[in-house]
Amino acid sequence: MENYVTGSTILGCGGGGGASGGLKTIGDAFKKGLKFQLADISELPKNKRLCTISGVGGGVSKEDREKVASYAQRFPRTEDSGYQRLIKVDKEMSDYIGEDIYSYIPSETGPGNGVMPLNLNAMLGKPCIDGDTCGRAKPEMGICLTHAVGIPVAPIVMVTPFNETVIVKSVVDDYRGEDITRHVAVASGGSVTAARCPAKVEQYEKGIVPGQTTRCIRIGAAIKKAREKGEDPVEAFERETKAHKIFNGTVSSFDMEGRGGFNWGNWQIEGTNKFKGKKLRIWYKNENLVSWLDGKPYVACPDLICIVDSKTCEGFSNFGQSGTHNGKSITVFGISAHERWRTPKGIEIFGPKHFGFDIEYTPLEKML
Repeated sequence: MENYVTGSTILGCGGGGGASGGLKTIGDAFKKGLKFQLADISELPKNKRLCTISGVGGGVSKEDREKVASYAQRFPRTEDSGYQRLIKVDKEMSDYIGEDIYSYIPSETGPGNGVMPLNLNAMLGKPCIDGDTCGRAKPEMGICLTHAVGIPVAPIVMVTPFNETVIVKSVVDDYRGEDITRHVAVASGGSVTAARCPAKVEQYEKGIVPGQTTRCIRIGAAIKKAREKGEDPVEAFERETKAHKIFNGTVSSFDMEGRGGFNWGNWQIEGTNKFKGKKLRIWYKNENLVSWLDGKPYVACPDLICIVDSKTCEGFSNFGQSGTHNGKSITVFGISAHERWRTPKGIEIFGPKHFGFDIEYTPLEKML
């Protein structure tokens, strides 16, 4: 599980939750005697129901933070608030659809949203699925392979940090589902726990990136082994993932703005080594999404842009203050998105144009 956190932090592309939170969740689970059981989706009964679950949210304005702070004082969270929210989400979803959920699937790769459903499954004695519905982290709820293959996003069951329940019975499409859920998150201080897309196993088989959980575990194990042997963990990561090293450099500027339930900003990086004299800009909306090399479009979503510390191979998060990463030596990797994203529908949902950029998606391998 610790190896999963290491690997998923990097493949989370700057988002997907924080490593410290994921490790605490795992530690608490083992203290309670819980067991994590992993299964391939092909092993599950075809007619059973699966469901996607995650935390939805991000940055909010100072005004929104202050407004919610008054509620937090009146309704303080207890140590087991997170546990209670997960149990409540499961009960509310099962009661609404009139059927137990066989297993919960991560909506994305990451130490927060990847660990959350694994932990819920362990709490309920359910198997964990070796896969998630994105193969990386992404900023919007509608950016999921469930959307690409036509699995309805509703009903959506949300539980706020104040243990309130919101059930959205129907939406016109995934984008509308995202907007509604995001507004509830903003009204709740920037986060809400949301379950959606209850559907049968046979529907989900085409709506996930299979093997993603074990992939993260292998990545984490390779990095850990290299660190213990005094070898280069960055090279170990590169070998394990067959990732493309697309830049080396020093962070000249990292800026972040929290608004609308997202963190927005840019990395500005001055090249070193073979990239000396070059400049890389990476734009993120929670996750690293679009890059420009010397002002020209470079690697872009849905392909992965992963930023790691050049010495430790620790994955960097975009959930920090402006200037957090200034001066750090980093290595930037590009990893090809799963083939299920490289369809016309996948590019429509998760290509650069979705975020308002007049950039045609070019597969990473062709770009390089």
